[in-house]
Amino acid sequence: MNALEVKNLRKCFGSFEVLKDLSLTVKRGGRHALIGPNGAGKTTLFNLITGWDKPTSGDIVVEGAPKHARPDELARHGVARSFQKNALFENVTVLENLRVAAQALHPSRTAMFSSTASHKDVLARAAEAGRMMRLDDVFHRKVKELSYGQKRQLEVAIALCSKPRILLMDEPAAGTSPTERAQLISLLQSLPRELTMVLVDHDMDVVFAVCDIVTVLSYGKVLATGTPDEIKKDPLVVEAYLGHGHA
Repeated sequence: MNALEVKNLRKCFGSFEVLKDLSLTVKRGGRHALIGPNGAGKTTLFNLITGWDKPTSGDIVVEGAPKHARPDELARHGVARSFQKNALFENVTVLENLRVAAQALHPSRTAMFSSTASHKDVLARAAEAGRMMRLDDVFHRKVKELSYGQKRQLEVAIALCSKPRILLMDEPAAGTSPTERAQLISLLQSLPRELTMVLVDHDMDVVFAVCDIVTVLSYGKVLATGTPDEIKKDPLVVEAYLGHGHA
C-alpha cells in the first residue's frame, strides 16, 4: 500500500520548468530519501506535497487526503513537515514549544483549553513527542539554553506533535556536529515503523543510515530509485552526484 503517490508532476515558474513529468511512490511505513544537487527540485517537490504550492500539472495522492489539499487539510490527514529551520520560541521552555504545536491541531484549538480533559490531552501529546526525540530531560529548560543538536531534535519533535502518519523532513541534520548527527540518526531509526518518513538531506551518512529507499533527482527528473546499496553502485548516480567516494 502506498502512503504517497506523485504522478507526472510538472511545476513551472514562468517559462522555467523546475519539475519535469516527475513520478514516484512512497510505501506506507517506508523510509524514503530524496537526494540530488542544489536546484534538482527537492524543496519544490516538498512544497507541492505539503500543499504550500500548487503543481502546474500532474497529481499528488496522499493516502486519505483530498486531492490538492491545503496545508491545514493535509495536517489533519496526518501529514507533517519539519523545515530546514523552524521558528522556535527561544525564551520559553521546550515543553511549552511542544504544547503550542500540539494545541495547534487539537480539536479544542478554537477555544483555548476549553476543558481539563483537552488540556491534559494536549500536554500528553506534547510530552510523548518530546520523549520520542529524547528531550524529556530538558522539558523545563528554555530553548535558548539548548545545544544546536537539541534544537534540531526539538524541530522534529514539533512535527511529531500532530501524531502524523507521514513525516517529511527537510535536512534535519544540517549544521549538526558528528556527535549530534549520530544521536539524530539513532532517534530517527527508533521512530515507529508505521510512520512513513520522507527525507531530504545532502548528508549521505544520514540518508543511507535512516532510509531504505532513495530517489535521486536531477534537473527536475528522477534519475534513479533503489536501495542505498543500489544507489551507491549506480554509475549514473555516482557520476552525477555521489562521486566515487561512495561507490
